[in-house]
Amino acid sequence: MNRKNIFPLIVLFLFPSLLFSGNPTGFNFLRTLVGARPSAMGGAFVAVPADIYDTIYNPAGLAAINTRQGTITYLNHLLDFQSGYAAYVHPLKQGTLGIGILFFDFGQFEGKDERNNDTGEFGANSLAFSLSYSTSLIKNVYVGGSGKFIRFQIDDFNSTALALDLGLLVSFPDKLLNIGAGVFNLGKTTSAFIDTKDDLPLNIQVGLSKRLEHLPLLVSGSLVKFTDDDGVDFRLGGEFTLTEELFLRLGYNSLGRDQKVNTDKDRLAGVSIGLGFKVNKFNLDYSFSSFGEVGSLNRLTFSGRF
Repeated sequence: MNRKNIFPLIVLFLFPSLLFSGNPTGFNFLRTLVGARPSAMGGAFVAVPADIYDTIYNPAGLAAINTRQGTITYLNHLLDFQSGYAAYVHPLKQGTLGIGILFFDFGQFEGKDERNNDTGEFGANSLAFSLSYSTSLIKNVYVGGSGKFIRFQIDDFNSTALALDLGLLVSFPDKLLNIGAGVFNLGKTTSAFIDTKDDLPLNIQVGLSKRLEHLPLLVSGSLVKFTDDDGVDFRLGGEFTLTEELFLRLGYNSLGRDQKVNTDKDRLAGVSIGLGFKVNKFNLDYSFSSFGEVGSLNRLTFSGRF
């Protein structure tokens, strides 16, 4: 079996989440939740404005940012794959500009030829580079978009794609309420590994977030529809402000339903929890996400304002 023939097996091995999706593709790493704060809240982030991770979850929310910000996230993925994300946001006189890069390193694999002879090691990795812009249409109504270049590489073979994220966010300050919506990964594959071009994980999200008046709690929820899946996923999250410097976060992602295998760990599948620490202009955030028997993800994020 040559390297071309083992590509489908590698792709499935690299992405456990593909086992729970209707259309496995090499670009499904884009489904991974990014950032400790959003992940701890179950990924229910399409209606949470003024956060640098709106570069991922809804570019429209970037327009509510009024200071330069930078962030870096480390993710220890299932099967010990390594992943990172870095972003920078810069407010302009008109609108807000953001850049981000998401990177996965899947390590080294032993290559075999048709006669099962060793052919040496080969690596696999993926990245997505984004350029975002957001502005206010009218007071409290924001729009934004991100252009993305995406690459998935195995050995010397590459698959690339171009995509757009488009978002809308409406704020109701008197009600402490935000409503958000977006279309993500709208685009096409520009080159393929062999002959067949993989589809992008196109999805539509709508959601809301509300900060309670008499309780230091932000609650958020969203509905997510991937066009290659039959059902609709839902995400729920909450952030408790314990002190001005300390935050507790909880979340649930309904994808956990697909990861249940009738063991005691099923009860935690889809559940997430996290902590946030704020010191002056800097934030340190941690999140833990359970996938039941499949495993868990740990994320660590460092952010700063300038």
